[in-house]
Amino acid sequence: MITVAIVDNKRDLREGLQHLFNSSEGFQCVGAFSSGHAALAGLLICQPDVILMEAELPDMSGSDCIRLLKLQQAEIETIIFTDLLDDEHVFAAFKAGATGYLSKSAFIFPSRLLNAIREVNIGGAPMEPKIARKLVGMLKNEHTIEMENLLSDREAEVLGLLCQGLNHRIMAKKLFVSPNTVRFHLKNIYKKLNVNSRHEAVIKANKVSLV
Repeated sequence: MITVAIVDNKRDLREGLQHLFNSSEGFQCVGAFSSGHAALAGLLICQPDVILMEAELPDMSGSDCIRLLKLQQAEIETIIFTDLLDDEHVFAAFKAGATGYLSKSAFIFPSRLLNAIREVNIGGAPMEPKIARKLVGMLKNEHTIEMENLLSDREAEVLGLLCQGLNHRIMAKKLFVSPNTVRFHLKNIYKKLNVNSRHEAVIKANKVSLV
């Protein structure tokens, strides 16, 4: 038996989902909450296997609710179930610890929703293909920003010239510094990028779009 709880401010949706779960073999709805604060209090009591949560609740965001729930019960499994599919909500939910992300259009096909909950219960992370693509793109962008912040402005300049295939002497002339200074910057770049050679540095810089 998979126990499920619902966190959504729309009464009709809560009641519809409750009926779906309680009438489906192998499922039971153990709680339905209209706000984040109600969920934070009630979910510790009913302790469902899986939570379906709206991305925006009357008193807080779904991601904030998940983050607070995780502080109380780290292993809790939550699927964001919403029509809000923009980058901000998707990324915030997964950063907070959501296990899956589904559009409410899935409710049109109850079997899809039930299968997604089964998937989460056995360790999966269900999401629609467009959400998966969006998440991959956002993670890549965040990684690029993190990598960019690793390098100083001068190190970024040196890396750019390195990727153009310039040697130490020419880089030094372009930057109005000595070849030894260029070597010093390259040493720091290699260390920060966790690489050991010019070739590896160029490959990594292009892979994470640093140049």
